[in-house]
Amino acid sequence: MVRRLSGGGAVYNDLGNINFTFITYRDNSKPQVKNGFEKFALPVVNALKSLGINAEFTGRNDITIDGKKFSGNAQHFGKDKLLHHGTLLYDCDMSKLSLALKSKPIKFVDKSVKSTSARVTNIYPYMKEKMSLHSFKDYLQEYIIKTYNIKNIYEFNEEDLYEIDKIVKNRFSTWEWNYGRSPDYKYKNFVKYPSGVIEYYLEVENGEIKSISIYGDYFGEKNIQDVEKALIGVRHNRKEIELVLNKINLDQYIHGITINEFIDGLMDIGSNMEGD
Repeated sequence: MVRRLSGGGAVYNDLGNINFTFITYRDNSKPQVKNGFEKFALPVVNALKSLGINAEFTGRNDITIDGKKFSGNAQHFGKDKLLHHGTLLYDCDMSKLSLALKSKPIKFVDKSVKSTSARVTNIYPYMKEKMSLHSFKDYLQEYIIKTYNIKNIYEFNEEDLYEIDKIVKNRFSTWEWNYGRSPDYKYKNFVKYPSGVIEYYLEVENGEIKSISIYGDYFGEKNIQDVEKALIGVRHNRKEIELVLNKINLDQYIHGITINEFIDGLMDIGSNMEGD
């Protein structure tokens, strides 16, 4: 999971997905026009139309086929640069996409901006002549190069790749970037385990557990408040929570539960265990 520079909701990627990016100089002398997104989406739309696919730019930042979304677009402004990027669902696993982007409004209450869900589709079913993802990617690139009369193709050298790798390690792979900047939120979960029923209530700020209350119908020798106190200030992250719980004999507080089961409930995985 990686947080991106640009705004917008979550984006799903697997090996059936393509991402495209345009980086250009920003004209600060002109206000950003309403159709700024459409300008950068049109090359993709036109490339698809050349393949006989009736793609169109719709709404604020989507590209659709027959009203179904396959591309979301976002932008980030630097001092003198504009980065525009978008996704292309070509042949993604839709079952995994729906699980990854599944909204849990009851369990998470945050202060972030909500986006409206839309019906989604892959491009592949609409292809009259089927081609692999890599062939499709090559076609898009060649179409844009030819249509826009692009003369210069830049290839990253070893020094470029070294600097890119440094940025990945020092920024985009860090917990502080990906989770520490998350909006504050409240989390609650109700899980029925073989050992009993447990309710979790958390408040998280800057990615760390600010308060936690654990209730339920279970048996234990010690007061669960010891566990609650131990988790205050801990990042709402599986590995960090596990480090704390490994120092505690959890069975003395909740008989019959494993550390993994307990953390599942804290991370919204335990809900899959509900049932009779």
